[in-house]
Amino acid sequence: MWVPGASQIPPSTKLCIEIILALLCQGGLCQAPDYRIQVPSRVTAQQGLCVLIPCNFTANFESSGVHYKYWFLSGDDRDTSPAVATTDPGRALRDPGGRIRLVGNAQDDCSLHISNLRAGDRDRYFFRFVKGDFKYSYVVTQPLVDVTELTEQPVLGVPEVLLSGQLVNVTCQAPGTCSGTPPQITWNGGFDYTARNVSVALANGSVSYSSVLSFTPAPGDDGKELVCTVTYPAVVGVSTRTAVRLHVGDPPKLLPRGNCTVRGRGPGGAATCHCAAEGNPPPRLEWRLPNRTLPGHFEGPELRATSWARGPAVSGELRGPAGALANVSCAATNAHGQSQAALPVVPAAGFPLTLVLALVAGGSLALVGAGAAVAWRVRKGRQGSRDITRAGRCQGTRDGKVSYSSGQPESTAPSRRQDATREEGALEKKGRGGGGRGGRCYRGRGDGDQFTEENIYVNA
Repeated sequence: MWVPGASQIPPSTKLCIEIILALLCQGGLCQAPDYRIQVPSRVTAQQGLCVLIPCNFTANFESSGVHYKYWFLSGDDRDTSPAVATTDPGRALRDPGGRIRLVGNAQDDCSLHISNLRAGDRDRYFFRFVKGDFKYSYVVTQPLVDVTELTEQPVLGVPEVLLSGQLVNVTCQAPGTCSGTPPQITWNGGFDYTARNVSVALANGSVSYSSVLSFTPAPGDDGKELVCTVTYPAVVGVSTRTAVRLHVGDPPKLLPRGNCTVRGRGPGGAATCHCAAEGNPPPRLEWRLPNRTLPGHFEGPELRATSWARGPAVSGELRGPAGALANVSCAATNAHGQSQAALPVVPAAGFPLTLVLALVAGGSLALVGAGAAVAWRVRKGRQGSRDITRAGRCQGTRDGKVSYSSGQPESTAPSRRQDATREEGALEKKGRGGGGRGGRCYRGRGDGDQFTEENIYVNA
């Protein structure tokens, strides 16, 4: 509002006059309600972020001349003080650079936007409108901008469970949607990764800032802390962070050396199967037989299964008759997958391999190498035998012959089971059918009335 002789009135007196006139208008003494403003009395924002003060006003827009909008700090002189923000290109600014600016193109829009908020921005502000000879300062309502410490944290987008060996993308959304100086987003996690910054312009003119982290988790990353830190470089010492512990799931993996061991002969023979696996969460074991599936813990008339876990690994044991466990597979399952494998059958120490082969008819046990022979020793001899030495190695070949090798000199003492065709003796071959299927050889060093070791072999 223009007041005659205003140029000679001190600034404090002019401000009092304007307040009195504004109050009189609110009391209904003004003829035209031309001087109204809609603005919140208080707005609160955190350091480093931004704040928007929404504002609309009414005035004498019919006056001739160019219109200008101004925001001042409370107590500033509207004629001489630098403006906080203005559309007047000839008016000085408190903080040049556009950190504080008027937004909105409408004639009655007086909204004020402040980016990179600082503690010093906390103050009361008032709006002024000028168009030609018409001038008015809206000093009755002066919104307070309250600036607090930064407590808002980044928002992490992390899957609840990561899968070991599979690439994953994790996002970190910076607090606020400001169009000021972009924040710096950094990651800490103790593993190899790549990161890229993403900015998205929003419809209201503000900007959303985030970072996308890409990495491939390993089982060892389970339980690690992933930290996203957001720093606002335009405001010294202002940063915020969010941390989360990773949960890395691992599909089951069967560990090597799982097998079924056969003991005893004939119908009374018994077998013990072992299996172990690891994963996260620890998997559960199952025993899969040709006609049934047994859980890791089972108690039956013939079969008994037990399992136990230690950390990410689980081990299991299945006991029963050898005939019932001739074809067993072990399966490990958790929430992320399954692993299954057939268990090889191996003989216990001193158990004839021919019986094992009979139990696994169909070839579940493969002998490595064409023409190879598998041999084991059967100890014989009387108690109190003297000068018993370790026998050499006796091998069968496909032509039914026997070869012998020893790391020590052969005995010159005759043996009751002795090949008379050999002068040095101590080696005899007993064939088991045609075609070189197998046989026996004897190697002994004794008194001539006994033999110390019999080696039975079977050709593959």
